[in-house]
Amino acid sequence: MDVLISVVIPVYKVEEYLNRCVTSVLNQTYSNIEVILVNDGSPDNCGKMCDEFAEKDKRVTVIHKENGGLSSARNAGIEIAKGEYLSFLDSDDWVEVTFIEKALKLLVESKADIAITNYMKIYNEREKINNDKIEKYEFSNLEALNALAGKFNTQITTAWGKIYHRDIFDKIRYPIGKIHEDEFVIHHILNKADKVVLTTEKLLYYWQRKDSITGSGFKLKNKLHVIEALKDRIDLLNELNLEKAIEQTYRSIFINYRQIYEHRDNLDNKDEIIQDFKALKTDLRKGKYDLKFKVAYELYYLFPSLMKKVFDTYIDKSKQ
Repeated sequence: MDVLISVVIPVYKVEEYLNRCVTSVLNQTYSNIEVILVNDGSPDNCGKMCDEFAEKDKRVTVIHKENGGLSSARNAGIEIAKGEYLSFLDSDDWVEVTFIEKALKLLVESKADIAITNYMKIYNEREKINNDKIEKYEFSNLEALNALAGKFNTQITTAWGKIYHRDIFDKIRYPIGKIHEDEFVIHHILNKADKVVLTTEKLLYYWQRKDSITGSGFKLKNKLHVIEALKDRIDLLNELNLEKAIEQTYRSIFINYRQIYEHRDNLDNKDEIIQDFKALKTDLRKGKYDLKFKVAYELYYLFPSLMKKVFDTYIDKSKQ
């Protein structure tokens, strides 16, 4: 199958990583690709580096735009993508040379709309991926949404490490101005797919930067955006009556609220925290959450030191 794959790579202040990332894509064993580098107003040499890649390889297209954030950059790439399939890669990460070939083979053999591969967190470039045991799973859209609430949560949620049929993104775009933008769209993406295939084979190197969103410690805004995304997910799951996924998503919401509460003394905007808690309590009184979640949250809110022990035990058991 010789179809065009569009790989969208947002670029911002990554000049020390960009060559590693782009080279890993241009060196793929599957060569029928277009690489869309979206220079999101980067103030360093990234824009120049993007143009140099385009001069050396005709498969590279460059977009230069004002800084608008990761979602804005991905959306700009989606708009001009010519491929029948789409893939996303963050510019500080890189992929195995067989990533596209293997993901596309999974997609075709399973007659799926989305192929999901695995990744390895990496702290130095000397580390190499080791795939001892590889498993494959095939899901309908509803099964994929249930799987999103399970052990494959992170693997499924991230935008990168996947190949999507272009039609998936006909009406879906990443939300501008949101942190954890992947959380806002993944449930809508999965719901639109007729079939999803997932492999546990690691094909992407997930670089751990101290200044990245995931490596920068606790930030209130990040947590509030995750909660907002999960509440949107709850709305969809309720429409589909997916009780297992609903329950697990409630747990995730609760965990994020608990983390906010525990950090309240170290945050400048305590008023925002209090306001958000009041909003949740209002939702609880209106019956927007199930009884188990309501009771657990109210008890934790009133007796945090006592309920922390109880809730930690509850979470540990849920992971078993």
